[in-house]
Amino acid sequence: MSGQSTFDDNKAKEEKKEKPTTSVPPIPEKPLPGDCCGSGCVRCVWDVYYEELEEYQRLYSDTHPKSS
Repeated sequence: MSGQSTFDDNKAKEEKKEKPTTSVPPIPEKPLPGDCCGSGCVRCVWDVYYEELEEYQRLYSDTHPKSS
């Protein structure tokens, strides 16, 4: 392996360390009409969906700040 190749490899590793990436998960999938049984479950599919949606929106806003 040449000295230049080692230098380039080390430089690439340093750049990755300097730029932490925050990935945004895919948008939560909305439950289908038949997914909720309508019996008032403590942890309803809609509760889970809205919690995941809030987390998605928080992560998205952290990685995509609004421009003024």
